[in-house]
Amino acid sequence: MATWASLVDRFVGVRALELDRVEPVAWPRTDAPKLRPLANEDVYFFVKRIDNSGVIRAADPAARRACSRSAVTGFLAAMLIIAGLLPAAYNTMSGFTLERLRQEQQALKQQEAVLNLEEAQLLSPARLEKLAVELKMVDPAPQQVQEISATAPNSEARNRMPEDLRR
Repeated sequence: MATWASLVDRFVGVRALELDRVEPVAWPRTDAPKLRPLANEDVYFFVKRIDNSGVIRAADPAARRACSRSAVTGFLAAMLIIAGLLPAAYNTMSGFTLERLRQEQQALKQQEAVLNLEEAQLLSPARLEKLAVELKMVDPAPQQVQEISATAPNSEARNRMPEDLRR
């Protein structure tokens, strides 16, 4: 690696040496270092193109049996793994279903509470009296009221007016 001093000596220092007639220093020459030979560098591989398109593979029944056995073994192993994981997957899915049903039950309870509140508001005595006044309804006279008991022989409800009330 060159330094500034060596660079300056090349241009300026050489002239100063010529002027002084100093003989340059001779470096002794040595042989270049030799590298170890690369492994198998002296081996030459001749590559010949081979066309195997006309060659037909001979049927090997042992290889066919081994291939089919390995396919069946793989299939059976997969079935065993799936059968082992199936209960856990079923439990997970039923847990999701159970939680969804709980949420649906909670929503239905809230909806039932809202409907009960609306029913209570619609059936309140104050609202019914207000509707009766708007529709001009009046209380029935005492002779118009007929009580029906479940033990009476004619305990069926009547769809017609009694004879004495028609007048």
